[in-house]
Amino acid sequence: MTAPAASRLDDPAALDLADPLARCLATADELADAATSLGLPADRLRAVGDDARRRLGFPGDAWVLALVGGTGVGKSSLLNALAGLEVSTASVLRPTTSRPVAWVPAAEREALAPLLDWLGVQQVREHPAGDLGPVAILDLPDMDSVAGDHRARVEAVLPRVDAVAWVADPEKYHDAVLHDAFLREWLPRLARQVVVVNKADRVGTEDARGIRADLEADLAPRAAGGAARVPVLFTTSTAGAADTGDLRAWISAAAEAKAIIRARVAASVVAAVRDLLVAAGLDPVHEPGPLLAADRRRDAVRQATEALLRAIDMPGVEAQAVAATRASARARGTGPIGRVTALLYAASGRETRVADPRGYLLRWRERGSTTPAVEAVRAALSEPLRTASPAVRPALASAMEPAALRRGLERAVDRAIAETGDLRPPRSAWWRVVGLLQFVSTVGIALSVAWVVAWILVRPETATVVLPLLGPVPAPFAWLVAFLLLGFVLARVLGAHAGWLGRRWARRVRGAIADSVQVQLTAEALRPLDAFEATRDRAWSLGASVIRECGS
Repeated sequence: MTAPAASRLDDPAALDLADPLARCLATADELADAATSLGLPADRLRAVGDDARRRLGFPGDAWVLALVGGTGVGKSSLLNALAGLEVSTASVLRPTTSRPVAWVPAAEREALAPLLDWLGVQQVREHPAGDLGPVAILDLPDMDSVAGDHRARVEAVLPRVDAVAWVADPEKYHDAVLHDAFLREWLPRLARQVVVVNKADRVGTEDARGIRADLEADLAPRAAGGAARVPVLFTTSTAGAADTGDLRAWISAAAEAKAIIRARVAASVVAAVRDLLVAAGLDPVHEPGPLLAADRRRDAVRQATEALLRAIDMPGVEAQAVAATRASARARGTGPIGRVTALLYAASGRETRVADPRGYLLRWRERGSTTPAVEAVRAALSEPLRTASPAVRPALASAMEPAALRRGLERAVDRAIAETGDLRPPRSAWWRVVGLLQFVSTVGIALSVAWVVAWILVRPETATVVLPLLGPVPAPFAWLVAFLLLGFVLARVLGAHAGWLGRRWARRVRGAIADSVQVQLTAEALRPLDAFEATRDRAWSLGASVIRECGS
């Protein structure tokens, strides 16, 4: 048997995206990628998508119906009764059917060959009849066979057939294997299916009504989309007294084959998407809310900000800012001697240690730890971790790893510091005036000292100045004291003004850094959670789109 061309089957572009089903498959692929990011196993959804594309790519106008049931319910006899001849060997020995057997219309045999090969069907029987329509009927091994590989073959074929007739009998219609292992899982994935109670000749009319009522009540909530009704039919496959009329009518009443195939593909994709959303803890109908409430988010950012500001040592930053302002004032307002002193101060390196607020900020890691801030964020994130579904909890927990959170917080602080700029201390035009007066004072001191020396050595005639408490004092000494006093007062005025200006600037620096840290933390501290939440919301949006497009 030849396989279909790969370009028809494996390339998503082979499906027209203007087609809603094609869009569903493409969206399901995106959902699988998003699910992987959430730590969810998306293998089943990918496999469903791959099988869907392959199934849609096969040629022919026939659909595939599988007869599935337990040991001894008469699947082979039922197929033989439909055919009117022996297609699949029936025997009292169990199990009888070990490999799938296909009964196909002769007109579709060649077109069905690649599909049957994909289904793993080697035994094929043809028939010329046309009253059942273009359907290929498979007789599968017993799903509860004592031979373990029989059930495996059934489970391998089921995802790829277009419709299923679940075959039971009056004794096994409530069989746990049928209901719990197969119907529970497969009913939501199938758009066209029927439950056939075979050997109906063994029960009376009242018993048949009871069986039908029991099955319909049990099957209705499990059907595709949660609402589709699964018909319950009764058949008799006993040779010479076969009655398969209701089943034949159900088969022949099928819609056009391609519609059946598309409905089956859509139901499989929707079921896989629903299961994935439920595993993620998402309601397929209602849009998810935030993982972390707004008030808890604000509290976490506030606590982390406070912890990081302590790590940065904001009082130390303020002290550095005041010292830097005073250093700037000394360089401009202390006269020649002050300028020399400022140069010596800068050359000693002390200024870079005690009067460099930007450098102090950049060295914040040497002084503080981010651990309290990390713990504040982790405490806030413990709530979404506790309420998350078990399937996504590991991925969410990995997003909350202390190392990752610490890197994010450190990045936020570094960005906040970078936004503060050069942090050049403020200047004042008055400092130039003070500096000029200091220059005058320095010159006056120098001249006064020279005058005093000359007076001491030569003793020229000089005036005296009467000073309080001291009485008459030679003028050179009086002028020296006056200029010294002027220099002292100017230095004190300069220091006081620089301190006031520096403290005011330091408060602005502190506020700017605090605001910047908070802004950066708002964007950065919960970034792992936000990224996870964005992926989760995208997964829900994609899943809802698939269900909306293909679930109706």
